Amino acid sequence: MKARILVVDDEETIRKLLKSRLEREGHEVITACNTEEAQAAFGAGAEVDVLVTDLKMPGKDGFTLMSWAKQAKPDICIVVITGHGEKDAAIKALRLGACDYLEKPFDMDELSHTVARGIREGQLRKDNHDLISRLEARVERIEGAAEDQFWYVSKATAMNKVNDWLTVLRREGMRGTAEEPTVLITGESGTGKEGIARMIHAASRRGKGPWVAVNCANFNEQLLESELFGHERGAFTGATTLKRGLFEIAKGGTLFLDEIGEMDIKVQAKLLRVVQERVFRRVGSNFDLHADVRVVAATNWDLELRSREGFFREDLFHRLSRVVIQVPPLRERSEDIVPMAAQFCERAFRARGKAFKGFSPDGESSLCSYGWPGNVRELLNVIERVALVWTGEGLVTARALSLPSASLPIGPANGPRLELVKPNPLLEIGVESYTALKKRWSESFEREFLTATLNKHGGNVSAAAREAKLDRSNFLRLLRRYGLRADVFRKAA
Repeated sequence: MKARILVVDDEETIRKLLKSRLEREGHEVITACNTEEAQAAFGAGAEVDVLVTDLKMPGKDGFTLMSWAKQAKPDICIVVITGHGEKDAAIKALRLGACDYLEKPFDMDELSHTVARGIREGQLRKDNHDLISRLEARVERIEGAAEDQFWYVSKATAMNKVNDWLTVLRREGMRGTAEEPTVLITGESGTGKEGIARMIHAASRRGKGPWVAVNCANFNEQLLESELFGHERGAFTGATTLKRGLFEIAKGGTLFLDEIGEMDIKVQAKLLRVVQERVFRRVGSNFDLHADVRVVAATNWDLELRSREGFFREDLFHRLSRVVIQVPPLRERSEDIVPMAAQFCERAFRARGKAFKGFSPDGESSLCSYGWPGNVRELLNVIERVALVWTGEGLVTARALSLPSASLPIGPANGPRLELVKPNPLLEIGVESYTALKKRWSESFEREFLTATLNKHGGNVSAAAREAKLDRSNFLRLLRRYGLRADVFRKAA
């Protein structure tokens, strides 16, 4: 088995001797005279399989190099060279993770045998780690299948473009193309964007690899950077051990970046490098790691608008949007609602040992007339609630569904008539879609509310957050979203 070997010794004669012998055996050999040169060799991107190092060297000794190398590449095999009578040093090296040691003067055949054994052990450890990763990925896929058991493949006209893109990507996956495009999935919250992303992953050549998902809105800048790229021990306060990032964990698979519109602009710059160059660095590291990962992202923001406003990098947007899949809201897929609800009911009822016999006419009418602002997620929650409390044997009625009374008749027979409310003329009905109007008015309200609250408290973020009954970190996130700076209000106060 051939390997790349790094030989580190301050004696040139030993370096040349070891290099000559190991190269004759077919290995690729790099040499260094001290710890600093060895670290530079790692930093140059060399994938070192075996480290052969002396323990006593000028400057940083071999123990320092061993610890550093184990952090940089946990699977590396280390063979140490000790002087005659240095048994204690050899034992310490073994405890620090060395595979074996050679005592000077050593026999060259013994060197070859020790290195060969170390290569086999290193490969075995790597295979074990890969096996564990595959098992973890399988568990993740099984758990994902459990999470997606209520996913419904739509046949609605509004979903034609989505289904067309899934067909195209499935064909690309069957061809086994080496370069798979990044995908950006957009749509309102609850429309099933992660379900679409899982279908893309399952149909790709990476379908048997890991599926790793992260919600970018759940982390601040530093935590998200560490979560995605990992960190070295000592990279920052609290980093007591080496941490593998999600780009390492998802090797050979798909990394799903949910709510990518909430990602901090500084992390966006580092993500751009990964998407462009397929390399990344752990926080606190000096060398690059290869990113063998397909990126699928999702957002309910208009990222093109966000990029024009300066909240999202335009170059990253263009890199992510090679394929854009717009998932329509449930209210635009009315023909899906009853079949989808029936499928959800069958599975939810069966899981609880109950029989689902269908919906009554008023039940179907109630499902179709409701607006479903929470989309598929809300429908699933309603069905889960019905399945939980259902005790009847007949059809599921509107009363059992207990949907909000948006679909009640305006004039009940024995009660007051509901008065029609005149529409606000500023809504420009017919000029913009419901979704566009809702987002524009929501953003306008949020910006004005934040401005008024900051102005009232003279730029005091903590006081403003308390009045808004928001967590301070969430309040700050909203300020960043709208480009509002608290110091401007302090100056004005």
